[in-house]
Amino acid sequence: MDEKNVDSQDSQRVAAWRVAAWRVAAWRVAAWRVALKNFSSQWFLIPQGTGILAVILHNLHYQFRGLDHISQIFWVITIATLASFLVIYLLRVVFFLRHVAHEISQNSMETACLSSISIAFTTIYIMIVLNLLPWGRGWGMAAYVMYWVNVVMAATACIGIPYVFTKLEGPGIDEISPAVFLPLIAALTLAAGGGVTCQYSQLGANLQVPVIILSYLFVGMPLPLSVAFDGMFLVRLFDKAVPRQQKVYQLMIICGPPGQASFALQMLGTCVKSGAFATYDTSSFIGHSSASAIGTTSQVLGLVYWGYATFWWAFASIAVLHDTISSPKTVLRWDQSLTAWSLVFPWGVYTNAAVQLGVTLNSRAFWIWQTVLALLLVIIWLGNAFATIVGLGTGAVIGLNKGWAGHYHTSNGEAVAALPRSRWTTRKRWMAARERHSRANSYVRQR
Repeated sequence: MDEKNVDSQDSQRVAAWRVAAWRVAAWRVAAWRVALKNFSSQWFLIPQGTGILAVILHNLHYQFRGLDHISQIFWVITIATLASFLVIYLLRVVFFLRHVAHEISQNSMETACLSSISIAFTTIYIMIVLNLLPWGRGWGMAAYVMYWVNVVMAATACIGIPYVFTKLEGPGIDEISPAVFLPLIAALTLAAGGGVTCQYSQLGANLQVPVIILSYLFVGMPLPLSVAFDGMFLVRLFDKAVPRQQKVYQLMIICGPPGQASFALQMLGTCVKSGAFATYDTSSFIGHSSASAIGTTSQVLGLVYWGYATFWWAFASIAVLHDTISSPKTVLRWDQSLTAWSLVFPWGVYTNAAVQLGVTLNSRAFWIWQTVLALLLVIIWLGNAFATIVGLGTGAVIGLNKGWAGHYHTSNGEAVAALPRSRWTTRKRWMAARERHSRANSYVRQR
């Protein structure tokens, strides 16, 4: 009888230790919290890509009935996704501040994709200028104000994010990702948005000229730096450190700076030649005598930079095709990552520059080429959208490897950190919990 009582007491003790070990080792976490923690800034690649597609469909030379409505649908999707993703990302910051801070300081992709907020915002007010002016000139002023708000965001992205790259992350040449070009694209996109706003918003020269001058500055600020980054990335490529599998899609980002610079220079040159400088006429530089020379030079440089963008567009396209042929299963994994969205916006700015060249040169060759590029871009966007929706349904794209109905638990350290501060206020208590967990596991193994 005594032996049975002893065995029973030992069994109860073992069970109690198991429960204690489990409670300390891991705490169950709701799937939505795991998804929220994994909601990275790469999600902002979606609204920026959707926004440029809306602009391209609106400006294509060859139009069919209803294409403008399709463009507006993409515009609404851009607004909805940017607003919702901003709310979700802010919630992520509130719930997981320490994790987000660590990611921003250590993960270059996480840091770089924050500049996509400014880029997507630019496409929104470009579409305002292109669509809503018939409803009143006030919409042009609204876009003008949004431009100046975006100046702060673009300048912060272009200057602040590269500083974080060099000061906090410092990955080295071998680890440089094409994502480092995104902050530069943000500044160039601001310049492009300034050109569109001045050309179509029906504002006076006194409002246009400051925007034109500042937009030229925002072309000069990132463009030489992008050329330097091109050189560093070429060193990596010649060292056979070519991105593989899902990361190969990021190569398309490299054609973004010259492509966007091409469009920005063309639009700014058009604004100068349209009479903004001649009307303002305050100096020999900003006046009637210089307007034609500055505008034409700007447009010629736009053509030159489009040629430079063509090299990187072709290089990235070949690399993606090569990797897809050698590893076809890569395409089937689009629902597990957002990396393929890196294709959309750079392809879009390259196409948009071709659209503007068709206007500048009045060239049928560019009319045809822009249509081909736009059709391919729509296919890429639809493929990405379908894969992302499937990935959201399964949870794979948001880090839920067991699905939305799966059970998720934190690790030992995360479990203790997640407990209320009133219970775990000192390192001594945390160490005591770890010690109890260790003793429990040791006791269970002995039994």
